[in-house]
Amino acid sequence: MSRAALVTGGSRGIGRGIVLALAGIGYDLVLNYAANETAALETARAATAAAEAAGFGVKVEICQADVAVAGDRQRLIELARAQFGRLDLLVNNAGVAPAVRADLLETSEESFDRLIGINLRGPFFLTQAIARWMVEQVVSPPPEYLPQIVNITSVSAYTASVNRGEYCVAKAGLAMMTKLFAARLAEHGIRVYEIRP
Repeated sequence: MSRAALVTGGSRGIGRGIVLALAGIGYDLVLNYAANETAALETARAATAAAEAAGFGVKVEICQADVAVAGDRQRLIELARAQFGRLDLLVNNAGVAPAVRADLLETSEESFDRLIGINLRGPFFLTQAIARWMVEQVVSPPPEYLPQIVNITSVSAYTASVNRGEYCVAKAGLAMMTKLFAARLAEHGIRVYEIRP
């Protein structure tokens, strides 16, 4: 049975690179995207080709979802359950920058709320739900089960940029979220990591 991963923001950039790398080592994938279906379909095709080139036959499902929306997060999980019946890896990669870089003294509540919703609240509650499922799986684990969660944060988790403060606050929160889930899930053997590009 193949291992399965869910990658948020997987259609382009860092997320696309992660999807291609995972396909190349045999992971089945749920590739989440927010708006660009064309990019998601192209990445899915490239992932299938990368897997075939490495000698694997993988399944790649795309799913439009806004991680800031509870119903969309639930849809991602339901798709993974229905298609693969297991989840070995969650990669919280989806994220946005401010639409306008504003001085810290001019940051709007709208921009703050948008970035916190997508970059922190969404990953927090998606991780919470996936962690519950992973704990269920650990009780009677599928073959070769080593559950992991990876959060893609940023150098902005610790470096202050006063013209995008809301982004720094969200990424710093995601860094602390990594520590919290790592501490909580350690007893279940679920590993939680942070990568700071």
